[in-house]
Amino acid sequence: MYRFNCNESNETLEAGCSKENANVVEEYLDDEQTLYVLRVLMFGVTPAISAFGITGNVFSMLVLSRHGLRKSSNILLFSLAFCDLTFLIGFNSVPKLLYEVSGNAEGFRYSEGVSYILYTLYHVFHNMDYALGGVSLTLPMLITFERLVAVYLPLKFHQIVTPVRTWCAVGTICAFWCAFFIHMSMYADFSYGFSDRFNQSVGLIIRSTYHYNNINTVAILEVTMSYLMMNIPPSITLVGCIAIGVKVKMASTNRRKMSSSTSSESSRRTTKTLLAVCAVYMVTCFVLSLPTFIPQYVAYTMISDAPSNLGKVMYQMMNIILCINSSYNFIIYVAMNKNFRDTYKSLFVGCCFDERNKRTRLDQKGSDRTR
Repeated sequence: MYRFNCNESNETLEAGCSKENANVVEEYLDDEQTLYVLRVLMFGVTPAISAFGITGNVFSMLVLSRHGLRKSSNILLFSLAFCDLTFLIGFNSVPKLLYEVSGNAEGFRYSEGVSYILYTLYHVFHNMDYALGGVSLTLPMLITFERLVAVYLPLKFHQIVTPVRTWCAVGTICAFWCAFFIHMSMYADFSYGFSDRFNQSVGLIIRSTYHYNNINTVAILEVTMSYLMMNIPPSITLVGCIAIGVKVKMASTNRRKMSSSTSSESSRRTTKTLLAVCAVYMVTCFVLSLPTFIPQYVAYTMISDAPSNLGKVMYQMMNIILCINSSYNFIIYVAMNKNFRDTYKSLFVGCCFDERNKRTRLDQKGSDRTR
């Protein structure tokens, strides 16, 4: 969530912050080392992973669109690719990089008007980042439900799971997380004033009065977010994947004997692809749950005012894990789904073919004019 950092040099801008919440663990990295590592991660590793992920998700959406969005599995994968794409864009927004240039609350060091515009854009991208990230971390549970019906109730699958119902389910999840984080954005406010640290006026994101008046609500929403995003969905997904794996294993012999072997093979291929997506997703959720087990070393919460240097680095490492989670699906699709590979290749073959035809037509026109 929003990271509010205490700065003892400016009591006006960070009113209400104190060192009581500061971690008392031993520092394994000094400030200079921490700054260097954070800048490498924030301006090197994360953008590189995100650039690959953005490109991969765009291609995934193009391929899935060509396959048609009449199948529930394609709708879910298309929605997941869109959410991952939007998350990566929001996560790497310019206002965020300007504000958190070194992993601390550096502030917007511009005029008050420009700083407020950047603060507003920060809000927009921040909500897009977290809301669509929440959807991305919830959709695998929906994918698991869809596969459970496909595996255990194949004859009734098309009656139970329809494109309209799938779109409605995805839309409901999106609306929930957008409303959730729009409300939580009310806990932040903009403050502009002089900073002794920078010897100039800066704009900072501070806790709002609404936040202080709803401390208990903040704590409840933090716990709710953790359970709804990183505890309940992966747990349900894990149980569902085990059930699907057992059913697929038991039915593999019978499927080979079915007359509609092509349809069976396509369904099995889709199931394996979706299980691979869910498997990596569950590993990601486990890593994201580390603050619950080792809070002294990993900071990933709104109320963490002054994490240790190691905590700051681990915070950024967890962000990188999130970016990887939003970038790897394209690799799985290409590696495990032949139809996806063929369609992906046709995107380039078609472009090259069209360009070749265009050049041929131009050459023919030139030849006709010469004659």
